[in-house]
Amino acid sequence: MRMLVRQLRRLLREPIWFALIAAAVAGVLLGTLAARETSDELTAAVLGRAWRKDAADTRTFLMTLLGLQLTVLSLVLSFSAPMIQAAANQYSPRLVPYYLKNVPFRRVLPIFALSGTYLLAAVREVGLVGDYGVRPRIVLSGALLLAVLSLVLLTAAMIRTYRFMRVELVLELVREATFEAIARRARLIARLPLAPADPVALAADASALLAPRSGYLVEVDVRGLARIARRAGVRARIVRTVGDYFDEGEVVGWVGRDGGGAVGARVARRLAATLLIAPARDADVDPAYGIRILAEVASRAQSCASYDAYTARQALQQIRSILRSLARQPLGDWNVADPDGSIRVSVMAAQLREVVSIAVDAPLRYGAGEPEVLDGVLEIALEVGLLAPNAEVQMIAHQLINRVLEDAMEYGKLGNGRLRRLLAEAELVRASLKEDSPRWDRHARLDWALTPTDEAH
Repeated sequence: MRMLVRQLRRLLREPIWFALIAAAVAGVLLGTLAARETSDELTAAVLGRAWRKDAADTRTFLMTLLGLQLTVLSLVLSFSAPMIQAAANQYSPRLVPYYLKNVPFRRVLPIFALSGTYLLAAVREVGLVGDYGVRPRIVLSGALLLAVLSLVLLTAAMIRTYRFMRVELVLELVREATFEAIARRARLIARLPLAPADPVALAADASALLAPRSGYLVEVDVRGLARIARRAGVRARIVRTVGDYFDEGEVVGWVGRDGGGAVGARVARRLAATLLIAPARDADVDPAYGIRILAEVASRAQSCASYDAYTARQALQQIRSILRSLARQPLGDWNVADPDGSIRVSVMAAQLREVVSIAVDAPLRYGAGEPEVLDGVLEIALEVGLLAPNAEVQMIAHQLINRVLEDAMEYGKLGNGRLRRLLAEAELVRASLKEDSPRWDRHARLDWALTPTDEAH
């Protein structure tokens, strides 16, 4: 039930569905009214003597126009599909939802819905009127006007669709969607009495919470979980994070009574029902998923089939932007406290070091010898370190610098000149972190392509 409600809410948040419904209703009304209007005075005054047809010819013309629009729509769809498939094969198949959600062609669908329902309603009404005289037909002028408008808007949309062949635009879509996920995540726990303490302590006789179905953990209703646990007099701990996959009946958490003893099956089911499980991960509430997609783009860009180091660098730049935002957020487990300060429920959540590991592990593995990738990861370390709210996050930045140097030395096969240049870049980043402010010389100049690699230099 919660999954169905959430799907309905997602549909209601999409204005395209309201536009389609409104356009379809308007098309039916306009088509019906236009088909009933056959007076010579109105059409002569507005449209002259054009489109003089009897009822049979009018229906034939309208159906021909409807078939033409459906043919054009099919051709456009068949053109868009290979472009999306090529981008999915080259960068990541997980980019397909971003294409489908943002492709400009979606904005033209309402006018096609308006035109299509207009034609269908007009054909029906012309058949019911029973007027077989040859006279001006305003319905034909309206149909032609809508057809021309549809084709013009469709042409403009197709020209704009070519922009999606630029990887920068697609990466920006992922970044913006991830920012929205970060904001939604913050709203889920806003004004909750969270305590920066250890997870709730449960007795040895705590009961297991079992997954009600197989799938990915998409979201946890933390408020509902705390409310149910408080009313039932139990304390709960969710031991799986958003994005994890589990099977039906698998343990996803533990629950125990305040005074000890077994927890009823009904209470356990209600607690487990606060976990939203879906067949696929949802980027709307899972910032780590957006980061993983960008990391995959960076990794696939370095594959042997289509080596594109700069695309990897651009993906890392978008990751850096996201991590800048996450570094300022309170990450880690969500521990909801009672008024007396004791922890009522705990929900396992990703920490910053886990997110950073997701972001850089695969790109570094494939790009240990690529200066573009190494520079991109060092930029991430610099920005995360400069925004570090505490010593722990500052340590993550220094560990990331060390990881870059270790991978480059062990797997990168860099020449001596390029290795010295990388060491100089790392030292500049460390110096900026030490001063706790950006320095004008915090980056070494990007002349690594001209850096000598022999021992003499």
